[in-house]
Amino acid sequence: MRTSAELREGFLAFFEEKGHLRRPSASLIPRADDHSTLLTTAGMQPQMPFFLGREPPPAPLTTTVQKCFRTPDIDEVGTDGSHLTFFEMLGNFSFGRYFKEGAIELATEFVQERMRLDWDRIWVSVFAGDPALVLGPDEVTIELWEKVGMPRERIVPLPASENFWPPGGWAIGVRGPCGPDSELYYDWGEEHSCGEPDCAPGCDRCERFLEFWNLVFMEFEQHADGTLTPLSAQNIDTGLGLERGSAVLQNVMSVYETDGYRLLMDWIAHESGVAYGDSDTATKAHRVLADHGRGMTFLVADGVTPSNEGRGYVLRRIIRRAVQQAHRIGLHDLYRLPAIVVEQLGEAYPELPEHAEEIERVVKAEEERFAETL
Repeated sequence: MRTSAELREGFLAFFEEKGHLRRPSASLIPRADDHSTLLTTAGMQPQMPFFLGREPPPAPLTTTVQKCFRTPDIDEVGTDGSHLTFFEMLGNFSFGRYFKEGAIELATEFVQERMRLDWDRIWVSVFAGDPALVLGPDEVTIELWEKVGMPRERIVPLPASENFWPPGGWAIGVRGPCGPDSELYYDWGEEHSCGEPDCAPGCDRCERFLEFWNLVFMEFEQHADGTLTPLSAQNIDTGLGLERGSAVLQNVMSVYETDGYRLLMDWIAHESGVAYGDSDTATKAHRVLADHGRGMTFLVADGVTPSNEGRGYVLRRIIRRAVQQAHRIGLHDLYRLPAIVVEQLGEAYPELPEHAEEIERVVKAEEERFAETL
């Protein structure tokens, strides 16, 4: 297992072997009764009715690769090698079957036997407890990680802002499933450390540790007043970022250097005549075009059209931001870019070739509309 495609299929196949029902990705447009976000932001979002017990799940165990889009990161895309708006989230879900022990054992087996990562480079974080949530430290998870061979010195307790999902709990006034989580990190090595003695997962001073898989122990419902009550069943929601997992497999610190972006990056360099890494301007432009190119392609395929509000404004914003960055490296006719995304990901997502002409038409019209305002 090395390529992005192999990781995507290998994850689904592994969990199918373990009794999980393979399910297709839900749309980037959330269900009509889900008002929590404009766009689908995580693999668990389509599962919320099942976690809350409002609907029966399609099976007690499921696995998906979910299309995700996170709007808060739009302006950060291009500034480093990890920020993305559009990404794929590999997930396995248990609705009342296995809990912490099962999730940790399955993750360990997949990392060791399928991804074949060096176990000495894997660290994990656990929930340190939070008085505001009236929850103590997650000692059970520490013991379970030790049971599968994780040394105690590589198990790091972190606060609710890092190890409770959603981070720190839902905003007051919002109801939803939640719980402590445990994250797997890949250690790029001491040469990438900030050098401080407390450098460990959660360090924001350096890029030594890359979080790539989150195991969420979904056992509570948070109510509008912020209080927690136990769900009717203890559930599991995990999310392994395909792009980050691919970076680890391919031993590159930037997701933009993985095979999943190579076709796009090569096309951008060829059409602009400017190579990735030629300058800070070129590097940022390539990253923005690659990420936003994928994002606009999937958004249009799922039925979003440019407008001045809501999801439509998100699409308009990323198309126009991509056009601006393209012009900085001499690339024009951005509407040709989605065809490269369709070529690369059309087999995994058949909705892309089905809507290829519409995607090009929508992006071209918005690009022309933006040109009139410049």
